[in-house]
Order: sequence, then C-alpha cells, then structure tokens
Amino acid sequence: MANEITVTASLGYNNTAKGLPNEVLAILGSTFTITGVNYQKGSMTVPTTAGGTAIPLGGVSTPGGWVYIKNTDGTNYVQILTAVSGTTFARLYPGEAGVIRLDAGVTAPAALANVASLKIDYMILEN
Repeated sequence: MANEITVTASLGYNNTAKGLPNEVLAILGSTFTITGVNYQKGSMTVPTTAGGTAIPLGGVSTPGGWVYIKNTDGTNYVQILTAVSGTTFARLYPGEAGVIRLDAGVTAPAALANVASLKIDYMILEN
C-alpha cells in the first residue's frame, strides 16, 4: 500500500508593528508512505518525574515514523525526549501541538512536565 499518511500543517507569522509582512509556510494534504502498519493513539498524564515518562507505544515495534503530540494543559509546558532520561528535542507550551517524523534512533520517546502534571494527546505511527 502507498500514501497511508496524510499531513497538513502550516506556520504563519505576522508582525505589522515591526513592518513585517505576513509570512506563511504550509504543507497541505501531502501524502507519505511507510512500511509499518501499527500505530498508537491515546492520552496520557505526564508527571514531573525526573528523566520523564515513556510515551506508550502499544503495538508500535519500530518507531521512527510520524508522531503528533498536543499539550492540552492551560498553564505548563511539556518537554519531549528521545527516551526516558534522554535528550530533549521538543518543547510544547500550553495548547501547542507538533507533527514531525521521528529519527530512527528514537525508539522509546518520553515526556516530562514542567512544574505540574499535565495531559498530552498523541499518535505515533510505525516506520
């Protein structure tokens, strides 16, 4: 099968006070192919435990595919790590979300809440 994944994302910036024009980059409905068939979708509470907490992978045996993570908290940010006690590679402030393809070396991503526990929604696709 081909084109199992559809990605739509955009980022815009407009600062008229500084005389900067509206700038937008977008990827609209682009499709991508992966070899895996498994995915994990869910919500989890992320504590402030040192080193972070593993994001459940369920049946995903080979991460390295696409991942969507949304911080649903209204106050605190969450850090996304390559693994428990791994390197932070992303930070999502309250209400923010991100969609990226994980590097094949990220086999057990983790999350770490700042100040207080919070909830994230996520979907991880097998590579």
